[in-house]
Amino acid sequence: MVVLALETTLEIASCAVWDGERKRLMAELRAHAYQTLTQRLPSLVQTTLDNSEVTLRDIGLIAVSLGPGSFTSVRVGLSFAKGLSMALNKPIIGVRTMEALALASSVHDGSLLVALYPSRPSRPTEVYAAFFQVRDDEVKREGNEFACDFSQLVSMLRERPEDFIAFVGVLPPGSSNILSSLLQEKRVLLPLSPCFPSAHLVAQKAWQKWQQSFQSDDPISLTPLYVLPSSAESHLGITVSLRSEG
Repeated sequence: MVVLALETTLEIASCAVWDGERKRLMAELRAHAYQTLTQRLPSLVQTTLDNSEVTLRDIGLIAVSLGPGSFTSVRVGLSFAKGLSMALNKPIIGVRTMEALALASSVHDGSLLVALYPSRPSRPTEVYAAFFQVRDDEVKREGNEFACDFSQLVSMLRERPEDFIAFVGVLPPGSSNILSSLLQEKRVLLPLSPCFPSAHLVAQKAWQKWQQSFQSDDPISLTPLYVLPSSAESHLGITVSLRSEG
């Protein structure tokens, strides 16, 4: 089965075509689409399909990242994916972005895996984060995704019982100084280079979920995953968007 995946949580959007049976990436493209995602997404998808030498008729599964991330970009990507699913009558799988990102790390049993990436440009040291336990070579999320300052996250990790902590994703500016205390107390594995959320990871996670149940998500009820209020909600002091659930 060929999977078409979209990832639009951050300023860099990506689209991938993934061969599930062969576990092979056929094509992936990235584009800086800040405030232009609605205009650029159709051509990004079409070019990715062209590069993989498949058409929409060949797609067997639609995969889409649910966030957390940019309030508008997540919604645009999800709406586009839902439209494709309904128009083509193809199954769709929504993927929590952190769970996809966790696939980029390989750590041993008993480790705590911390997935993270930037939250808001106005707060450069604030991150979205999630904890994952590694047991019997399986990576399972512990609790919900959350947003906090990186220094607060490091303080939380210092109180954790695990001796080995691995990071995957994108560390914020100035992280080296903030991590100094943690490095003295724990064994810490840091990413050699930033690993941003990407469509090929979303495709892999969606394929895993599909293999477990062979059930499509409901494209009507599938919703973005938010952990922070939108700008309008913050300004007006109201809550209308859905927050992270287990």
